[in-house]
Amino acid sequence: MDSMKGLWTYVRQSKVPKALMAGTFFLSILETVFGLAVPLITMRMINDFSVKGFSFNILIIVGIFLLVQAILSGITFYAMRIIGEKVIASMRNNVWSHVLRMRVPYFDEHESGETMSRITQDTNVIKELITEQIISFITGLLAIIGSIAVLLWIDWKMTLLMLIAVPLTIAVMLPLGQKINKVAKANQDELASFSGQLGRVLTNIRLVKSVQTEDLEAENGAKKIQQLYHYGLKEARILAVLSPIMTLVMMLVLIALFGYGGAQVATGNISAGALVAIMIYLIQIIVPFTQMATFFTALQKAAGATERLQSILKQPIEQQDGVTPKHGQAIIFENVAFRYTDKPVLQNINFTIPHGKVTAFVSASGGGKTTIFSLLERFYERDAGMIRYGEQPLETIALKDWRGLIGYVPQESPLMSGTVRENVLYGADTTQEADVIRALQQANAWEFVQQLEHGMDTQVGESGVKLSGGQKQRIAIARALVNNPEILLLDEATSNLDNESESLVQQALTTAMAGRTTIIIAHRLSTITHADQILLFENGVVTGQGTHQQLEVSHSYYQQLVKKAFQH
Repeated sequence: MDSMKGLWTYVRQSKVPKALMAGTFFLSILETVFGLAVPLITMRMINDFSVKGFSFNILIIVGIFLLVQAILSGITFYAMRIIGEKVIASMRNNVWSHVLRMRVPYFDEHESGETMSRITQDTNVIKELITEQIISFITGLLAIIGSIAVLLWIDWKMTLLMLIAVPLTIAVMLPLGQKINKVAKANQDELASFSGQLGRVLTNIRLVKSVQTEDLEAENGAKKIQQLYHYGLKEARILAVLSPIMTLVMMLVLIALFGYGGAQVATGNISAGALVAIMIYLIQIIVPFTQMATFFTALQKAAGATERLQSILKQPIEQQDGVTPKHGQAIIFENVAFRYTDKPVLQNINFTIPHGKVTAFVSASGGGKTTIFSLLERFYERDAGMIRYGEQPLETIALKDWRGLIGYVPQESPLMSGTVRENVLYGADTTQEADVIRALQQANAWEFVQQLEHGMDTQVGESGVKLSGGQKQRIAIARALVNNPEILLLDEATSNLDNESESLVQQALTTAMAGRTTIIIAHRLSTITHADQILLFENGVVTGQGTHQQLEVSHSYYQQLVKKAFQH
């Protein structure tokens, strides 16, 4: 029931013009009226045939009514598709917009392919219900009600005999419909999981090939496909029971009515025309009645899909509102603590990152360096303490304004499919070519970009596969610099490069750091000996703070790191 309310909420939120919905409903009624009139005209034509002979005029009237009904059916179908497409487009926009603003922990726990399946597959299920099933259900229901009303007027005894089938059919449909709902939900969940697995494998296809896990992934995929196959068979078994039972009930009713109607004609209680009209009305009842099995199946699937979409829309989103940050401030951590699930990562850490200076983080793997970056970018919320930018608590600053102050260069440079220009401008506040060139020059990338076949309009391929590691890294630096950020976050951008590329990238970083608050995650001590201050982390606690020279003299753990880093 909640999922049906949710589906109706989506319909209302789509802001489909009420006039369109009312007009579509009116045309559906009009189509049904013309359809109901045809058997009555046919009855008169047959009854008059024995007295007046064949009437060409009545035949023309029947043809006109059928033509008008067909035209109205086409218009109604198209109008319903417009409504359905508007609802689905609005729904996809809402879900996609919400997903983009959800907090990072959701994406830590869910594969991207699974979320993609929710936005595409689940909305497709709802689209099928609205665009293909609802209109036939509404017109069918109107046809059933109208036909029964006319049949009661023609011969109420035959009508009551026919209506015996209704409670029998409902008694069969309800429990089977509930089973279809469970199977459909399980099938959609499995499909989402399969999509997640496909996304993971295809994104890392080079890793799959290099470590030769094609057979393993094929086996994992085969298990998912087999599971989907079993769910498909379960659904088919239910439908294999449901459809024949409905058909059997209708055929029994049809045979009974033909027998009873024939006897009534023979005794003169009803005319031959009336019997023909009754049979036509019966068809107008049987056809939509058998289609209802398909409708209720689609309805149950849509209910499950709506439920899953609602679960996404209930996920919390990032808080966007806040004050404008004051520029040129220090970043201050006061008793900050953070944990992943039950695992403590940071424990009551205190330090200050001065404005315009270079600060480096050093620790063993898992020491909390990357977590601090995530807290600074407000991907996660601290569990305790306070992070301030000058006097302003971080969470009070408008998120867009805060992230606009930051330029981030990761260890692995993620490039989007597209051109060099598009990658540099991705997320930029500017579209000026001069700004792109300036950023490329600062990133020590302008020279090699000019030598590419199409310059800045050269396609980089998926994840930048057409560029070398050093080239990708310098494009990432240019993207970080194009907005002229005040704060620069560097996740040791040279750690995976060869010597020549490292030298070029290091030159670019030196230029980029000038006059900016720069925070470096250090994987190699040789790259941060120039830092204004180095913070040393051990087990999520700051155990040392100072320059390279100071820590080299005073901190035993740092001395060990230096010895390992510089030994030959």
